Amino acid sequence: MLLPDHLKDILIKSGFVTQADFDTALKTAQDLNQPVTDILVFRGIISEDALGKLIAEHYGVKFATLRTKVIPLEILQLIPEQAALQFHVIPFAQDAAGLHLGIENPQDFEAIEFVKRKTNLNVIPYYLTPGDFQKTIGQYKRNIRNIFQDIISENVRKAKLEAKSVEEIAADLPVIKILDTILEYASAEGASDIHLNIFETALVIRFRIDGVLRDIATLPKEIQPALIARIKILASLKIDEHRVPQDGRFKFKIYENYVSLRVSILPAFFGENVVMRLLAESSRPLSLEELGLTADNLHLIQQNITKPHGMILATGPTGSGKTTTLYSVLNILNTPTVNICTIEDPIEYSINRINQTQVNPQAGLTFAKGLRSLLRHDPDIIMIGEIRDTETAEIAIHSALTGHLVLSTLHTNSAAGAIPRFLDMGAEGFLLASTVNLIIAQRLVRKICTNCIHKIEPSQDMLAFINRLAGDYQVTDFFTGEGCKECGFSGYKGRIGIYEILEVSKSMRELIIQHVAEDKINDLAVKEGMHTLVVDGLYKVSAGLTTIQEVARITSE
Repeated sequence: MLLPDHLKDILIKSGFVTQADFDTALKTAQDLNQPVTDILVFRGIISEDALGKLIAEHYGVKFATLRTKVIPLEILQLIPEQAALQFHVIPFAQDAAGLHLGIENPQDFEAIEFVKRKTNLNVIPYYLTPGDFQKTIGQYKRNIRNIFQDIISENVRKAKLEAKSVEEIAADLPVIKILDTILEYASAEGASDIHLNIFETALVIRFRIDGVLRDIATLPKEIQPALIARIKILASLKIDEHRVPQDGRFKFKIYENYVSLRVSILPAFFGENVVMRLLAESSRPLSLEELGLTADNLHLIQQNITKPHGMILATGPTGSGKTTTLYSVLNILNTPTVNICTIEDPIEYSINRINQTQVNPQAGLTFAKGLRSLLRHDPDIIMIGEIRDTETAEIAIHSALTGHLVLSTLHTNSAAGAIPRFLDMGAEGFLLASTVNLIIAQRLVRKICTNCIHKIEPSQDMLAFINRLAGDYQVTDFFTGEGCKECGFSGYKGRIGIYEILEVSKSMRELIIQHVAEDKINDLAVKEGMHTLVVDGLYKVSAGLTTIQEVARITSE
């Protein structure tokens, strides 16, 4: 693999990265124990694709971008899964010229020779970034779709539910295999949550994929106690407690990556229901560009997060990606020269060299109390998981006034709505005007499946929607997904953010002091150049990333 000095030469000669930028990124990477390439991408100095093309050119091979490509299973299966993991290779196409192979190290001749012997094909190597490899290797697990029901049925049959206690059954291989298969399948499908719902006659397994719940399997009701007990054992919960809610965590390893599962168990009429939130730990967090921020919006965030003090707010409904956006900002700001402290509920991602505190109301540790304590730990940057009461709002504002950069989330439907929300919590208008630098409103829309995307002609309803909500904005192209096996015949796979970003200008501060209504703040922001959620969504429609129906659905909530 490339040594830092070789990488430095390549990047500086390309003109994409200055020597000062590389040296600073390398120092941060060494201190945080992260690859220097990740730091460069986080900070927006160079995109992952541009970086990949330069490294591929250095090796004298082509560059492969596989993260959005659906690779046929018959191509993947030319190389065994374990060999792909060992050599960090991904076969992705075959034609008359031979087998096209993505590989992290194109100079690994042992790996290339292995593939040649295994397939009896000519091998055409392509450079594949480590991040792309981690995202693509999971496609091997797509095969689990075809065998999922067989694995579950076989192990349900093997489980000896009557012969032993629940604790003993939970430790039996069939029950372990059932849970492992569910977790692997959820990870392969990109699910954010797994629901185990017990009803009168059956246990229903459901996944939330791209924000939408889907039924996956129905199991006999008799397997539920053993399966719940297995989850409780892994999450260090009380197996014999069935009357009160319980919350816990555990980790599950898939390939070289760990997935952290946040477990919530809730007693219901027919038994205990379980929801498990999946949080990938090992993979690199997304950069702002990868989240969907582009052009002017990206520039506004990059400009404001470098300010030494003030407040940056992320707003939107539950599940709109607010915390993920703030984590991406923290990854940019995370250097050895600053002390970053967070107070969260819950801690969703662990970040190296950041002091993260979990709210614990039962022990008396609320957001407000935790925030007061954080201020005595000499922080430069503070992240508050959510501002939800007057006391927390007041402390956050005073922290921003006294030289700290404060990041937080707020539940409002628009960027402009954050101002009256703060005022309703008792914040003083003149203090708010002096502290808030930037307000980010966001939603998540489903992306069109790249395997079945095609261009369409707009209907009159589509054109009327655009005219009604976006005025003069013109959408140049319209796309949709036909629906295929890879996307569960939904036409969508994955999600991307749409944003509106309000920068608090001098004239905006005057309106805040006057306690004007939300619509007047919004009108001034648009006049000063703010792109609304709808406009940003329509931009992504033209780019073929999402559909007009998705933008309509998510902005009319």
